[in-house]
Amino acid sequence: MEAQDNPRDRILAEAKAMFFTQGYSKVLMAELAKRLGMSKKTLYQYFSGKEELLSVIIRQHGQDIQQEVERTLADDSLPFPDKTRRIFGYVGTKLHDINPDFVVDIKKNAPAAWLHLQKHKTDAAFLRFNALLDEGYQKGYVRADVNRTMAVLLYASALETILNPDFTEQVPQELMHGLPKTPGEVFDGLVKIIFKGILKQDQQV
Repeated sequence: MEAQDNPRDRILAEAKAMFFTQGYSKVLMAELAKRLGMSKKTLYQYFSGKEELLSVIIRQHGQDIQQEVERTLADDSLPFPDKTRRIFGYVGTKLHDINPDFVVDIKKNAPAAWLHLQKHKTDAAFLRFNALLDEGYQKGYVRADVNRTMAVLLYASALETILNPDFTEQVPQELMHGLPKTPGEVFDGLVKIIFKGILKQDQQV
């Protein structure tokens, strides 16, 4: 059944769009119901409240990323460079959907949903990225002298920068001016640094 024919899926799709663009606190159930063309009573037949809606949306968003990444990891027909580009391109695209203020908002106002988000981050960083690096090493794409555990920790730090507002609050304001504005752009830049470094090829030390 198509999402637009399923009231529950319609609610989730509209709420996700509103949460990710407006933030969690600013979205009212009455406004959500109005945009969907249904009553609040109908809305509450499917979800007990706004926080349950948010938890389901975050869980589904994380599952979508997990399933696509695992599907790509398991695709033996893809050369490793193509597999890497596809995975990071997909994750970056999913992060582009999220307003940075949304992360700050849910940490403060929806702690249960925040914990879901942290779990998805941990799984992505420490499990799937590690599997990708192992494959790259086995196929000769990852240098033997690179400590892969450190690379995984660097990647985890990259996600921490995106998803934990406490981290960026420690950065001096004069440096923050040069930081990309969206989670997706931050992610893209950090992945590029992790894989390519910061020195020109003819200046490698």
